[in-house]
Amino acid sequence: MKYLMKRLENLFTAAAFAEEGEYKTAREIVNEKLSPIEELKQKVHLTIDDLTSMATAFAEAGEHEKAVEIMKEAGMRIEEVKTDLQRGIKGIALAPEQA
Repeated sequence: MKYLMKRLENLFTAAAFAEEGEYKTAREIVNEKLSPIEELKQKVHLTIDDLTSMATAFAEAGEHEKAVEIMKEAGMRIEEVKTDLQRGIKGIALAPEQA
């Protein structure tokens, strides 16, 4: 029972850190390992334009599979942005009017 209580406490603590954008700390608390690619993504925040430029460069160099992989990542980021915007717009619409 003590283990379960400690585990729950750690999960709630990790959730608090994650809510504040401290994802690495949250993962450390729950002992979640990041893949090398995820670590790189956290260190280097590439924009959609950066990804598109990279994909173009790979395609021009004949590395079409890599270009497709990069464009899939760009597409996922676009979808994330769209979802965030939709949530934000709904939140604004549902918020009480301020005087």
